Amino acid sequence: MFVDMTLQRNEGLIRAAAILHQRGEIPANTYVIDADGLMHNARVLSETADQHDMKLYYMTKQIGRGGYAGKLIEQNGIRQAVAVDIDEAYALSEAGCRIGNIGHIVQPSKSQWGDVLRQIKPEVVTLFSLERAAQLSEAALALGRVQDVILRVIRPGDTIFPGQFGGFLLHDLEGLLPGMMKLRGIRIVGATSFPVLQINAENTDFAFTPNLETLLAAVEKLRSHGIKVEQVNAPSATTCYTIPLLKRHGVTHGEPGHALTGTTPLHAYNDQLVEIPSIVYVSEISHMDDQYAYTIAGGFYPRSHMQKALYGSTPLDITTQKAKVSQYSAENIDYYGCLDREQPMKVGDTVIYSFRTQIFVTRAHIAYVRGVNSLRPEMVHFQKRGM
Repeated sequence: MFVDMTLQRNEGLIRAAAILHQRGEIPANTYVIDADGLMHNARVLSETADQHDMKLYYMTKQIGRGGYAGKLIEQNGIRQAVAVDIDEAYALSEAGCRIGNIGHIVQPSKSQWGDVLRQIKPEVVTLFSLERAAQLSEAALALGRVQDVILRVIRPGDTIFPGQFGGFLLHDLEGLLPGMMKLRGIRIVGATSFPVLQINAENTDFAFTPNLETLLAAVEKLRSHGIKVEQVNAPSATTCYTIPLLKRHGVTHGEPGHALTGTTPLHAYNDQLVEIPSIVYVSEISHMDDQYAYTIAGGFYPRSHMQKALYGSTPLDITTQKAKVSQYSAENIDYYGCLDREQPMKVGDTVIYSFRTQIFVTRAHIAYVRGVNSLRPEMVHFQKRGM
């Protein structure tokens, strides 16, 4: 999906990944992240958010939810993370990263609220239901605390990805708010929905989903009950390009994930976006038959939209030799990828893919590299298996 754009905008990363793989410094089945590019992207996102008086929570699940990445991002201006689930929150907080929002997609279980409050200490907790609100309130009161929360709100017709359904139904919110406001261990400070933005059918721009209207309607209901709304949180495709658009609609908080590696859908089609493509996936040709070359896998993702890959054993070859990806069934384990065989291919060749990632659901390693445009690129951190 991003092979051509990465060649155009960050060819050095491709060359560096191939050099390090051919040297034996990184194995196949490794995502390679340009640490300098990641820091650049975090910095421009932070600066753009500051210019528009918007606060950001960074998300790391796409790049392996590791503390090393979190620290780089925090050093470049985005000070708190959003944890997609409790395990991401544990990993980041144990590395000394600060958690801004937890519960964004996966709610902590009822036995984990104590950990959330004592160990993770988020700025806000996103809640999906009255039952979870009561659990959190009880845990907070037991510790003598009051936890700020935001409510995820949905209504029929909203865009919701499979496996991510959940939230307060907008038409029920009016009746639920009085009871929730009596829970002494929590304080409602805002609302959220996801996804608020998606790329349009022509792949030329982002467009608002119906969720934005739902979110703004929820905010008005909160205000009508005397709640001071401090967060209008509108995640999905938070980029330097979309931050001004979000701000014009009253959004106060965004959650960049793919923008940190320059891999939102629009980054595949628009070479004028500020964020630089900064991640590739490295494999190698394991074996071949008359029709296909099979590549060592473990890091593929069914929604990656792969179309082509680069292959070769030298920095020159890797930037000039392309092969078509033969799609595999998402029902199977990705032991191997599959490329249409090309005459120059050799067993042991480096293969470079570039696609939208969700490293936390893979069996892949992660290597952070600096100096990708130098003659001696350096791996500065290796995270074994991106789990």
